[in-house]
Amino acid sequence: MARKLIGSIPIFVGSIIILFTMARAQSLNYMGVDCLNSTTKEQTLTLTLTFQTNLNKTLSWLSSDAATSKGYNHITTGNGSTVADDAVYGLYDCRGDVTGPFCQFCVSTAASEIVRQCPNRSSAVIWYNFCILRYSNHNFIGNLTTTPSWEILGTKNTTHPEELQQAEGYMQSLKRQATAESNKLYAMGGFNLSDGEQRYGLVQCSRDLTNDECSQCVQAMIDKVPQCCSSVIGWQVLAPSCLIKYDDFMFYQLTDQTSSPLPNSGT
Repeated sequence: MARKLIGSIPIFVGSIIILFTMARAQSLNYMGVDCLNSTTKEQTLTLTLTFQTNLNKTLSWLSSDAATSKGYNHITTGNGSTVADDAVYGLYDCRGDVTGPFCQFCVSTAASEIVRQCPNRSSAVIWYNFCILRYSNHNFIGNLTTTPSWEILGTKNTTHPEELQQAEGYMQSLKRQATAESNKLYAMGGFNLSDGEQRYGLVQCSRDLTNDECSQCVQAMIDKVPQCCSSVIGWQVLAPSCLIKYDDFMFYQLTDQTSSPLPNSGT
């Protein structure tokens, strides 16, 4: 028995080292939260103990499930058949290049933070750079949601007059790749903006959507770019059902999908 215990130590230590290395290489960044202002003060004060219990169970399940899933899942806790509507619908979706321990780390952090920032709320959504987590007393699973939306801008100004047009064009190609060409509901990659300058992009939809709904959501985010982001290099536009991201460095992990050479701009 002693030999079995000693033999298991390297595996355990190795797992800790892998998680620590991933955490250092990929910094988990908080992006935003919305406590859904449709919940009035009166509604906030009348949340039942059953709802709170169901919410705790939902967040706990989402946090643990993220360790072994493919980066996405949802759950319903309670049946919602009572007048008080005590059911809780919950969902998490990690970025397409993030699974396993780091997905769980993101979802667990989000689950803890969402109740701290949105106490006694019947609905809320929180974003991190590697995951999104939502819950509500209304069934939103499979429903396209583009509001509220957030725009996060980088600090560097672009020096290329044509960059906005090329960035939008590349986002359109990623949208097609995420939907009609792969059915994965996410895509990421890079292109050559000019000699020696590369740009990288990502689009992702919540994986409870259809291809058509994903395409609609991503297009709604792309449509916001000229108004919010035309003069800067790095930006993100995100909503509960999808997000798009663009920058001048490779912010994602290489996968089979993203291992091909960088195409020329305008693809």
